[in-house]
Amino acid sequence: MRQSRWLVGAVAVVVGYVGTSAARQDEELDLRGPAPQKGQVVVHTSTFQIKNAAVTIKAGDTTIDARQTLKAVEEEEVKYLAVDGRQVTKAQTRVVKDKVDTVTTIMDNPMRDSKDGDLLGEVIVSERSAAGKWKHTLVDTRPTAKQKKELDKRVGPESDDDLYPAGKVKVGHKWTVEAATLQRVFGGSISELKGKLNLTLVRVEELDGEACAVITSKGKVTGVAKEDDGDLKVEMELDGTTWRSLKTGIDVKDQAKGTMRMSGKTESDGQSLDLELVGPITIEGTARLKK
Repeated sequence: MRQSRWLVGAVAVVVGYVGTSAARQDEELDLRGPAPQKGQVVVHTSTFQIKNAAVTIKAGDTTIDARQTLKAVEEEEVKYLAVDGRQVTKAQTRVVKDKVDTVTTIMDNPMRDSKDGDLLGEVIVSERSAAGKWKHTLVDTRPTAKQKKELDKRVGPESDDDLYPAGKVKVGHKWTVEAATLQRVFGGSISELKGKLNLTLVRVEELDGEACAVITSKGKVTGVAKEDDGDLKVEMELDGTTWRSLKTGIDVKDQAKGTMRMSGKTESDGQSLDLELVGPITIEGTARLKK
Protein backbone atom coordinates (compact mmCIF):
# COMPACT_ATOMS: atom_id res chain seq x y z
CA MET A 1 0.00 0.00 0.00
CA ARG A 2 1.24 3.48 -0.61
CA GLN A 3 0.70 7.16 -0.31
CA SER A 4 -1.78 8.47 -2.81
CA ARG A 5 -3.90 11.53 -3.32
CA TRP A 6 -7.62 10.97 -2.84
CA LEU A 7 -8.11 7.24 -2.95
CA VAL A 8 -5.93 6.84 -5.91
CA GLY A 9 -4.15 3.55 -6.67
CA ALA A 10 -1.83 2.78 -9.69
CA VAL A 11 -1.99 2.34 -13.49
CA ALA A 12 -1.86 -1.37 -14.22
CA VAL A 13 1.44 -2.54 -15.69
CA VAL A 14 2.46 -5.84 -17.21
CA VAL A 15 4.60 -7.77 -14.77
CA GLY A 16 5.89 -11.26 -15.32
CA TYR A 17 4.82 -13.94 -12.92
CA VAL A 18 7.79 -16.30 -12.71
CA GLY A 19 6.36 -18.75 -10.18
CA THR A 20 6.51 -19.58 -6.52
CA SER A 21 9.57 -20.59 -4.61
CA ALA A 22 8.56 -23.48 -2.39
CA ALA A 23 11.86 -23.32 -0.51
CA ARG A 24 10.99 -19.88 0.84
CA GLN A 25 7.55 -20.70 2.18
CA ASP A 26 8.99 -21.92 5.50
CA GLU A 27 11.56 -19.13 5.91
CA GLU A 28 11.24 -16.39 8.47
CA LEU A 29 10.78 -13.12 6.58
CA ASP A 30 11.42 -9.48 7.45
CA LEU A 31 8.45 -7.71 5.86
CA ARG A 32 9.63 -4.23 6.83
CA GLY A 33 12.79 -4.64 4.78
CA PRO A 34 15.71 -2.22 4.55
CA ALA A 35 15.49 1.45 5.49
CA PRO A 36 15.13 4.04 2.71
CA GLN A 37 18.39 5.54 1.51
CA LYS A 38 19.28 9.13 0.67
CA GLY A 39 19.38 9.57 -3.11
CA GLN A 40 16.93 6.76 -3.90
CA VAL A 41 14.26 7.58 -6.49
CA VAL A 42 10.94 5.71 -6.38
CA VAL A 43 8.41 5.93 -9.20
CA HIS A 44 4.78 5.45 -8.13
CA THR A 45 1.92 4.99 -10.58
CA SER A 46 -1.70 4.67 -9.56
CA THR A 47 -5.25 4.27 -10.84
CA PHE A 48 -8.54 4.54 -8.96
CA GLN A 49 -11.80 3.63 -10.68
CA ILE A 50 -15.45 3.62 -9.75
CA LYS A 51 -17.80 2.20 -12.37
CA ASN A 52 -21.47 3.00 -12.86
CA ALA A 53 -21.99 4.28 -9.33
CA ALA A 54 -25.52 5.18 -8.28
CA VAL A 55 -25.79 8.89 -7.43
CA THR A 56 -28.78 10.45 -5.68
CA ILE A 57 -29.11 14.21 -5.23
CA LYS A 58 -31.94 15.75 -3.20
CA ALA A 59 -32.78 19.43 -3.23
CA GLY A 60 -35.90 20.12 -1.20
CA ASP A 61 -38.70 18.04 -2.72
CA THR A 62 -36.72 17.30 -5.88
CA THR A 63 -34.71 14.11 -6.31
CA ILE A 64 -32.27 13.51 -9.16
CA ASP A 65 -30.91 10.04 -9.89
CA ALA A 66 -27.74 9.62 -11.92
CA ARG A 67 -24.92 7.21 -12.73
CA GLN A 68 -21.24 8.06 -12.61
CA THR A 69 -18.04 6.40 -13.80
CA LEU A 70 -14.71 7.88 -12.74
CA LYS A 71 -11.08 7.07 -13.49
CA ALA A 72 -8.20 8.88 -11.76
CA VAL A 73 -4.62 8.30 -12.94
CA GLU A 74 -1.49 9.50 -11.18
CA GLU A 75 2.28 9.08 -11.55
CA GLU A 76 4.91 10.62 -9.30
CA GLU A 77 8.69 10.37 -9.15
CA VAL A 78 9.97 10.80 -5.58
CA LYS A 79 13.62 11.40 -4.70
CA TYR A 80 14.73 11.03 -1.07
CA LEU A 81 16.85 14.05 -0.10
CA ALA A 82 17.29 13.28 3.61
CA VAL A 83 16.67 10.23 5.80
CA ASP A 84 16.68 9.84 9.59
CA GLY A 85 16.83 6.16 10.51
CA ARG A 86 13.88 4.54 8.74
CA GLN A 87 12.03 7.81 8.07
CA VAL A 88 12.46 10.06 5.05
CA THR A 89 12.56 13.66 6.31
CA LYS A 90 12.97 15.54 3.03
CA ALA A 91 11.94 14.58 -0.49
CA GLN A 92 11.48 16.02 -3.95
CA THR A 93 8.49 14.91 -6.02
CA ARG A 94 7.89 15.42 -9.73
CA VAL A 95 4.23 15.09 -10.72
CA VAL A 96 4.30 13.27 -14.07
CA LYS A 97 0.61 12.39 -14.44
CA ASP A 98 -2.49 13.61 -12.62
CA LYS A 99 -5.79 13.28 -14.47
CA VAL A 100 -9.43 12.51 -13.67
CA ASP A 101 -11.98 11.46 -16.30
CA THR A 102 -15.67 11.24 -15.42
CA VAL A 103 -18.87 10.31 -17.21
CA THR A 104 -22.09 11.33 -15.45
CA THR A 105 -25.37 10.09 -16.94
CA ILE A 106 -28.71 11.73 -16.13
CA MET A 107 -31.86 10.55 -17.93
CA ASP A 108 -29.77 8.67 -20.50
CA ASN A 109 -27.77 11.82 -21.23
CA PRO A 110 -24.03 11.24 -20.65
CA MET A 111 -21.90 14.24 -19.69
CA ARG A 112 -18.13 13.78 -20.01
CA ASP A 113 -15.45 15.70 -18.18
CA SER A 114 -11.65 15.44 -18.09
CA LYS A 115 -9.42 17.44 -15.77
CA ASP A 116 -5.71 17.60 -15.10
CA GLY A 117 -4.61 18.06 -11.51
CA ASP A 118 -3.51 21.50 -10.37
CA LEU A 119 0.00 20.19 -9.56
CA LEU A 120 0.61 18.41 -12.87
CA GLY A 121 4.15 19.07 -14.10
CA GLU A 122 5.26 20.70 -10.86
CA VAL A 123 8.24 19.79 -8.69
CA ILE A 124 7.45 19.71 -4.96
CA VAL A 125 9.86 19.76 -2.03
CA SER A 126 8.47 18.16 1.14
CA GLU A 127 10.08 18.55 4.57
CA ARG A 128 9.06 16.75 7.76
CA SER A 129 9.33 18.56 11.09
CA ALA A 130 10.49 16.97 14.34
CA ALA A 131 6.81 16.81 15.32
CA GLY A 132 6.00 14.75 12.23
CA LYS A 133 4.26 17.50 10.25
CA TRP A 134 4.96 17.87 6.54
CA LYS A 135 5.43 21.17 4.71
CA HIS A 136 5.20 21.18 0.92
CA THR A 137 6.50 23.93 -1.38
CA LEU A 138 6.87 24.30 -5.13
CA VAL A 139 10.33 24.64 -6.65
CA ASP A 140 11.02 28.00 -8.31
CA THR A 141 7.39 29.12 -8.35
CA ARG A 142 4.69 30.47 -6.09
CA PRO A 143 1.57 28.28 -5.85
CA THR A 144 -1.82 29.49 -7.02
CA ALA A 145 -4.73 29.37 -4.58
CA LYS A 146 -5.83 26.02 -6.00
CA GLN A 147 -2.29 24.63 -5.86
CA LYS A 148 -1.93 25.71 -2.24
CA LYS A 149 -5.06 23.74 -1.32
CA GLU A 150 -3.63 20.66 -3.00
CA LEU A 151 -0.27 21.11 -1.27
CA ASP A 152 -2.03 21.38 2.09
CA LYS A 153 -3.75 18.03 1.45
CA ARG A 154 -0.58 16.14 0.66
CA VAL A 155 1.24 13.73 2.93
CA GLY A 156 4.93 12.97 2.73
CA PRO A 157 6.75 9.66 2.20
CA GLU A 158 5.99 8.35 5.68
CA SER A 159 7.59 5.14 6.93
CA ASP A 160 5.21 2.21 6.52
CA ASP A 161 6.75 0.20 9.38
CA ASP A 162 3.51 0.29 11.37
CA LEU A 163 1.75 -1.62 8.57
CA TYR A 164 4.02 -4.64 9.00
CA PRO A 165 5.23 -6.85 11.90
CA ALA A 166 8.37 -5.72 13.73
CA GLY A 167 9.98 -9.18 13.77
CA LYS A 168 10.43 -11.95 11.25
CA VAL A 169 7.36 -14.00 10.37
CA LYS A 170 6.48 -17.08 8.33
CA VAL A 171 3.91 -17.67 5.62
CA GLY A 172 0.48 -17.90 7.27
CA HIS A 173 1.15 -15.11 9.79
CA LYS A 174 -1.87 -12.87 10.45
CA TRP A 175 -2.04 -9.40 11.95
CA THR A 176 -4.36 -6.37 12.18
CA VAL A 177 -3.69 -2.69 11.54
CA GLU A 178 -5.75 0.33 12.51
CA ALA A 179 -7.22 2.41 9.71
CA ALA A 180 -5.34 5.48 10.96
CA THR A 181 -2.10 3.91 9.71
CA LEU A 182 -3.51 4.15 6.17
CA GLN A 183 -3.41 7.95 6.16
CA ARG A 184 -0.34 7.82 3.92
CA VAL A 185 -2.43 5.88 1.38
CA PHE A 186 -5.34 8.31 1.22
CA GLY A 187 -3.35 11.50 1.67
CA GLY A 188 -5.11 14.53 3.10
CA SER A 189 -8.28 14.09 1.03
CA ILE A 190 -9.72 11.57 3.52
CA SER A 191 -9.29 12.30 7.23
CA GLU A 192 -10.59 10.94 10.56
CA LEU A 193 -9.93 7.38 9.41
CA LYS A 194 -11.48 4.62 11.51
CA GLY A 195 -11.75 0.86 11.23
CA LYS A 196 -9.34 -2.05 10.86
CA LEU A 197 -7.74 -4.16 8.17
CA ASN A 198 -6.88 -7.82 8.65
CA LEU A 199 -3.70 -8.88 6.85
CA THR A 200 -2.23 -12.31 6.06
CA LEU A 201 1.12 -13.33 4.59
CA VAL A 202 -0.14 -15.95 2.14
CA ARG A 203 2.95 -16.95 0.14
CA VAL A 204 6.26 -15.93 -1.43
CA GLU A 205 6.54 -15.70 -5.21
CA GLU A 206 8.71 -14.07 -7.84
CA LEU A 207 7.38 -11.06 -9.67
CA ASP A 208 9.40 -9.57 -12.50
CA GLY A 209 12.47 -11.36 -11.18
CA GLU A 210 12.07 -10.23 -7.54
CA ALA A 211 11.12 -12.43 -4.60
CA CYS A 212 7.97 -10.88 -3.12
CA ALA A 213 5.88 -11.49 -0.04
CA VAL A 214 2.25 -11.74 -1.12
CA ILE A 215 -0.01 -10.17 1.50
CA THR A 216 -3.80 -10.07 1.49
CA SER A 217 -5.85 -7.45 3.33
CA LYS A 218 -9.52 -7.14 4.08
CA GLY A 219 -11.66 -4.81 6.15
CA LYS A 220 -13.87 -1.76 6.49
CA VAL A 221 -12.66 1.84 6.65
CA THR A 222 -14.58 5.05 7.27
CA GLY A 223 -13.47 8.64 7.04
CA VAL A 224 -14.42 12.18 6.06
CA ALA A 225 -13.75 13.88 2.72
CA LYS A 226 -13.45 17.59 3.41
CA GLU A 227 -14.46 19.51 0.31
CA ASP A 228 -14.97 23.22 -0.29
CA ASP A 229 -18.73 22.76 -0.60
CA GLY A 230 -19.17 20.49 2.44
CA ASP A 231 -17.89 17.42 4.26
CA LEU A 232 -18.84 13.97 3.01
CA LYS A 233 -18.78 10.74 5.00
CA VAL A 234 -16.86 7.97 3.26
CA GLU A 235 -17.39 4.25 3.90
CA MET A 236 -15.32 1.58 2.15
CA GLU A 237 -15.12 -2.19 2.17
CA LEU A 238 -11.78 -3.29 0.74
CA ASP A 239 -10.30 -6.62 -0.32
CA GLY A 240 -6.73 -6.31 -1.56
CA THR A 241 -3.44 -8.02 -2.36
CA THR A 242 0.07 -6.56 -2.12
CA TRP A 243 3.33 -7.85 -3.60
CA ARG A 244 6.15 -6.53 -1.36
CA SER A 245 9.74 -6.92 -2.48
CA LEU A 246 11.84 -8.74 0.12
CA LYS A 247 14.97 -7.09 -1.26
CA THR A 248 13.88 -3.44 -1.28
CA GLY A 249 10.92 -3.35 1.14
CA ILE A 250 8.85 -1.62 -1.55
CA ASP A 251 5.29 -2.59 -2.48
CA VAL A 252 6.02 -3.23 -6.15
CA LYS A 253 2.40 -4.03 -6.94
CA ASP A 254 -0.90 -3.81 -5.15
CA GLN A 255 -4.51 -4.14 -6.13
CA ALA A 256 -7.82 -3.93 -4.33
CA LYS A 257 -11.51 -4.04 -5.03
CA GLY A 258 -14.57 -3.26 -2.97
CA THR A 259 -17.43 -0.83 -2.55
CA MET A 260 -17.56 2.82 -1.58
CA ARG A 261 -20.36 5.00 -0.23
CA MET A 262 -20.09 8.77 0.07
CA SER A 263 -22.89 10.77 1.65
CA GLY A 264 -23.55 14.14 3.18
CA LYS A 265 -24.63 17.71 2.54
CA THR A 266 -23.06 19.91 -0.07
CA GLU A 267 -23.83 23.22 -1.75
CA SER A 268 -24.30 24.28 -5.35
CA ASP A 269 -25.12 27.86 -6.38
CA GLY A 270 -26.07 28.64 -2.80
CA GLN A 271 -28.51 25.73 -2.55
CA SER A 272 -28.12 22.98 0.05
CA LEU A 273 -28.11 19.47 -1.40
CA ASP A 274 -28.13 15.96 0.06
CA LEU A 275 -25.73 13.74 -1.89
CA GLU A 276 -25.17 10.00 -1.89
CA LEU A 277 -22.90 7.96 -4.16
CA VAL A 278 -22.61 4.17 -3.97
CA GLY A 279 -20.63 1.93 -6.29
CA PRO A 280 -17.88 -0.62 -6.87
CA ILE A 281 -14.26 0.53 -6.80
CA THR A 282 -10.97 -0.88 -8.02
CA ILE A 283 -7.49 0.31 -7.05
CA GLU A 284 -4.26 -0.73 -8.72
CA GLY A 285 -0.74 0.40 -7.95
CA THR A 286 2.93 -0.12 -8.75
CA ALA A 287 6.23 1.23 -7.43
CA ARG A 288 9.82 0.72 -8.52
CA LEU A 289 13.27 2.01 -7.71
CA LYS A 290 14.60 4.11 -10.59
CA LYS A 291 18.09 3.06 -11.61
